[in-house]
Amino acid sequence: MKVEIIAEMAQGFEGSFNQAKLLVKAAASAGANAVKFQLVYADELATNDYLHYNLFKSLEMSDEDWNSINKYSEKNKIQLYLDIFGNKGLNLCQKIGVKTVKLHPTDITNISLLKSVSKSKIKKVILGIGGANIDEIEKALIILKNKKVDLLLGFQSYPTENCDNHIFRFSKVSSLALKIHKNFRIGFADHANPNNQMKFAIACTAVGAGYEVLEKHLTLGKIMEMEDYESALNPDEFKEFVHIIRECTSSLGLSNETSNDFNMSKSEKKYRKNIRRHVVTTRELTKGNIIKPEDVCLKRTSESKVIYDIKSVYNKRLKKNISKNKPIPKNAF
Repeated sequence: MKVEIIAEMAQGFEGSFNQAKLLVKAAASAGANAVKFQLVYADELATNDYLHYNLFKSLEMSDEDWNSINKYSEKNKIQLYLDIFGNKGLNLCQKIGVKTVKLHPTDITNISLLKSVSKSKIKKVILGIGGANIDEIEKALIILKNKKVDLLLGFQSYPTENCDNHIFRFSKVSSLALKIHKNFRIGFADHANPNNQMKFAIACTAVGAGYEVLEKHLTLGKIMEMEDYESALNPDEFKEFVHIIRECTSSLGLSNETSNDFNMSKSEKKYRKNIRRHVVTTRELTKGNIIKPEDVCLKRTSESKVIYDIKSVYNKRLKKNISKNKPIPKNAF
């Protein structure tokens, strides 16, 4: 199982080109697969009398800046994802070659935007479904049926209480999506409290439940109290987060292995060989004896060329004498 880790910047770049570059660098250095910003145009999000309209205005950057951020991400070998809130943002993503966009939960019912994305050249859509009802998710999935879709559960509550994550919603959403869409993954937007041990544990729980995409906030420094810092990790913490998630993922192994031995690792096969006991006689057996179940048992011995499968010796005729309490060698028949 592979888990994609997205370093969520949201509005943490605060409209600053240089700050955005530093965040890209931090995400790449930490080992994230992708870095994601909100591509904000105030007039796509709100009317000018809205409480936070001026904040949205302050987050706007030029098309040239966003193009440079995309190229800088490529240079640092990390993918750039952008939240879009309207056709202006969508068009810019197509123009500068961004292949993945996110539709925030605020747009789960924005039918016109969903349809525009469906008709676009964008290859993958991350669909935020925190706070969404089942019927809303279903309708959005139908519209985006022609795209690769990552359904992202979780929501920001500055930070989100542990009991509000509802990680087991995975099963319900998977069952729903399977009926509509064949090319999807389930992801989790982690907004755990960054100041206690749950900052890693919640995401590990999601990985264990089967989530294939993790989104986690990254900030240049919590002490600086930048936008969206409330559930964000510092760069060194984020690097540790990535390491822990990779280790947790590696411990899961393969979920669809069908071979008889589960495609065991070399170390597990060695363990199996070391713990398996050997077929040993319970009495003295002579040449010509046909072995019965009561003639053998399993014990550990110092021999190397031994038989492990006790049933494999039943009803076989011996070609040599074997003393009591001795392993039966492979060439005994």
